[in-house]
Amino acid sequence: MKELEQVIVAYWCQPDGAMAVESFLRAPAGEQWRPETVLSVPVFLAHVLDANPPCAVTLVEHLRGGDPVKVEMVAQALNYCHLPDRARLMESLVGESAAASMEDAGADFVALVPSHPVHVDMLWMCFFATADSAYLDRVVQLLDGWLPENRLQDLVGRAAQEPAVQQQAMAGLLAKAAEVTIAAHVQQCEPIQAALTRKAQAQDGLAAAMAARLLARFQSP
Repeated sequence: MKELEQVIVAYWCQPDGAMAVESFLRAPAGEQWRPETVLSVPVFLAHVLDANPPCAVTLVEHLRGGDPVKVEMVAQALNYCHLPDRARLMESLVGESAAASMEDAGADFVALVPSHPVHVDMLWMCFFATADSAYLDRVVQLLDGWLPENRLQDLVGRAAQEPAVQQQAMAGLLAKAAEVTIAAHVQQCEPIQAALTRKAQAQDGLAAAMAARLLARFQSP
């Protein structure tokens, strides 16, 4: 899994669809994938397949009847992608019923409105696969929901019983996920540094203040 993670985070500046697919195929069968990974890697693969259609055939041919987790991830990638023959590929991979239940037009991640922390990972996957900094701007904007940790935990604890605080609690969780992932990638990813700078210079609210704070943390010796 470590090899695949390295390939994914470097893909925005070193796009090689065949290498990404081979790295995914090399991940050991029975790998203990984190749930977040199982949900987000198909987003990356979908973009890779859209840009490299022969890679879809490679995945289907190598995984048909194989590791069930990888098969499910590729099936979801086919569901998300926009290849003309995606239904045929899905049928070949997992059967007619799955192919018949596919979304007609694939997924539009530009229109994704985050409503769960895993959606932050999905936005990162979109950036890594496409190098489109608009996805990073959206991650940075989520910082607008930031809350102090004690306040966040209080709201999360109350959210199940108090619908009035659910929206603020989720905004806080999304901001926390954005902050953690930005901190994890800011050293190696110049586009996220640029996205933070754009937001900090806007001086238009909490997200701008948090962007400035993260930049200062990154730039401090």
